[in-house]
Amino acid sequence: MCTDVVILAGGSGERLWPVSTEEKPKQFLRLSGGESFLQSAIARAWALNVSGSIYIITRDSWIDLVVQDIIDLSENAKIPGLLEKTVIMGEPFGKNTAPAAAWLARILVTNSKEKNGSVLLMASDHIIDPTEQFTADTETASWFADQDYLVSFAIPPRSPSTGYGYIQAGSNLTCPLEDPALAFGIDSFKEKPDEITAESYLDAGNYYWNSGLYLFTPTFYLDELKKNAPEVSDAFSKPINPTFRKIKGISVMEEDPMVLQAYTASPSISFDYAVSEKCDRSISVLARFDWDDVGSWDSLSQYLDPTPEFTGLSESSNTYVNSDIPVAICGVDDIIVVIRDGKALISKKGYTNSVKEALADLRNKDSK
Repeated sequence: MCTDVVILAGGSGERLWPVSTEEKPKQFLRLSGGESFLQSAIARAWALNVSGSIYIITRDSWIDLVVQDIIDLSENAKIPGLLEKTVIMGEPFGKNTAPAAAWLARILVTNSKEKNGSVLLMASDHIIDPTEQFTADTETASWFADQDYLVSFAIPPRSPSTGYGYIQAGSNLTCPLEDPALAFGIDSFKEKPDEITAESYLDAGNYYWNSGLYLFTPTFYLDELKKNAPEVSDAFSKPINPTFRKIKGISVMEEDPMVLQAYTASPSISFDYAVSEKCDRSISVLARFDWDDVGSWDSLSQYLDPTPEFTGLSESSNTYVNSDIPVAICGVDDIIVVIRDGKALISKKGYTNSVKEALADLRNKDSK
């Protein structure tokens, strides 16, 4: 099994505006079961029983929110030892996912006694179920990562989605573990397709959604950065020896001028663009668990309870409303209405992936 987990919790979740905001973004939203996205991710990481630590990379301004989520999860789910197992890393500013992973990898290579152990990189805001199957599939992925592969999880597509990147499967690989998940080489990575292309992928049968979950050893990842993203590699080339403070028993990395220097020097680039799409040892494990990145209100509306107490409907159907004020819906079908703190989103179902573009237009008008 992997020795460490790093949870990326630095995104602002703009596509879930207005509930997800700069002050309290998506990863801290409470789902219908009561846990936040981040708490679910931490519980999933805990289930892997790693020998190292659970690292959470977030923004400096959200550290207190992360601390509170960890404490609440520890108390409510009765997880002894969680506070001691968790380490919070506050980014000086966001530079996308490749630099965040480089920061963690450099720390592990500099300080860890298990330099060759594998690391699971996961998002803080995905839905994954059941945890037991995720744990079993991660064991397969960890075995391949320990053989110096960069391992992703491929998700069987449920629809011809245009919102995900795709993995084109190559030849199957063998694994000596008992009941391993299917693993295969990757012929190519595909960018988010148009609708016709997505339908052709679904018909072909050997294309899968790219989950954005990765396993790798720190030394392997740093070597791949050196080959494929030298500007990131150069920025994080020096050893990093962090110091810590304790907040309610949880280790929090102190601000470090070397980290600030590295982030300043590094380009902003995703893990996919920097390494995985260029690596000649990229493979995938076919997930046997259910996965959803909950990246839009079309998806989130399945997990976040509506507010019928604030909703009046007349001659309307298939409508989702989540509002903190009364809303009357008349003669309109297939829409999503979200109102929070004086801000409103109104969208036809199937179009909520366009929220970021609408927000950009709104901000441009505000700046004039």
